[in-house]
Amino acid sequence: MHLTISRDHPSPIPTQIAAEIRAAVANGTLAPGDAVPSTRALAQQLGISRGSVVTAYDQLEGEGYLLTRQGAPTRIHPELAVAERPQTAALSGLPRKVARPRISLKPSPGNAGAIRSATWRKAWREAAKHPGADVDNAGEPELRSAIADHLRLARSMAVAPEQIVITGGSREGLMCILLSLGASLRVGVEDPGHPGLRRVIPLLGHEVVECATDGDGVVVKELPSDVDALLVTPSHLYPFGAAMPAPRRAELLEWAVRTRTTIIEDDFNTELRYRISPQPTLSSLATNADVLTLGTFSTLLSRELAAGYVVASAATAAALREIRDILGVPVSAVTQRAIAHLLDDGVARRTSSAVHRGLAQRREVLNEQLVPLFKGARLAPGDGADLTLRFGTPKERDEFEQRLREAGIESGHESTLWTNSGDGLVLSFAHLSADDFGKSLEAVSQTITTLGRVQKGT
Repeated sequence: MHLTISRDHPSPIPTQIAAEIRAAVANGTLAPGDAVPSTRALAQQLGISRGSVVTAYDQLEGEGYLLTRQGAPTRIHPELAVAERPQTAALSGLPRKVARPRISLKPSPGNAGAIRSATWRKAWREAAKHPGADVDNAGEPELRSAIADHLRLARSMAVAPEQIVITGGSREGLMCILLSLGASLRVGVEDPGHPGLRRVIPLLGHEVVECATDGDGVVVKELPSDVDALLVTPSHLYPFGAAMPAPRRAELLEWAVRTRTTIIEDDFNTELRYRISPQPTLSSLATNADVLTLGTFSTLLSRELAAGYVVASAATAAALREIRDILGVPVSAVTQRAIAHLLDDGVARRTSSAVHRGLAQRREVLNEQLVPLFKGARLAPGDGADLTLRFGTPKERDEFEQRLREAGIESGHESTLWTNSGDGLVLSFAHLSADDFGKSLEAVSQTITTLGRVQKGT
């Protein structure tokens, strides 16, 4: 407790202590049930005699503010009736619990339960064994070497550890890239496309240039020649669900060389979108083109890991490392070594195979149990487990969403997930635990059935 006590105050010290505690209860600093310091501890903290504190506590106990029990801490009386504070006072602190839907079906990177807890614990133990050493702001050498080996085995990318820079995730990786390229850039983005990273661009004072796409990715013939960089997702094209084919990739790289444009390749979710082998990255195909690849650990390891990496070309590796040196270490050294252990131990590759099997099973269940129930349901192409529901009117969509929310289910909106998209709902089942998958499947099914009866008047 932070109490203001003064020997120069006209009131006795015990009176001051009691008044301060009453005020703390009134303004919400102390709540019913909270423990207060022992008389000895508070006396030592305030530099006063213990007798003064005992006198104050006795007074407060008599007034019903404190509850004392033998062998238990003294507490603010749990049954103390506290007057409701003004709204302005209530806003001054954060609530301990925030009401939110029990299950979120908003699309999210990563897959729940992909790595066992025991495997994580082993990785942390191995990471903690290493003594602290000099910090490399570009990333722990063990992790950069592990990523280089992983990319060689999983993506056929021959890169040196020196070309890899560790980041705090894809957004921070993009920030570092743009900072290394200069100021007042014109950055091309896919239209339609994923809005997650494109929102970073104007924050740094750069101009977003929308570039048309078709079923094969960005339409190279229509690309402007005066952009400084182009952000693309060749392995995850919206709304077509496919990947950029080899001829279009070659055409894009030729254009990049000709126009001297830096290509920024967002490689999110790639390894989990292909049951056999993902297509090679643009950087592994490039010869003279300046291509940087953004990678993340959210998909393969955990969506709670705020860690990623950039694979830099020789042309920008030095500038990117300089930016990283200025900004400092983005991820703790222990976390980096734990990730390195998981990569070296083959956990990421085994996880990829296990997740593919799980996603295939979930797609089959969705196809059999939900798609036939709803006329406007469409299972997203590829290997994911995202279901799009489109409605006849916004009112029908809002009613459906409200019914799901009442059942504890939160859904995503097409309009917030993709640029120039529809206004339907997107329900993603990929990241759920087995238990939540079953519960959400039942809730969505019941909602479809119930609203179907309501709309038909039955």
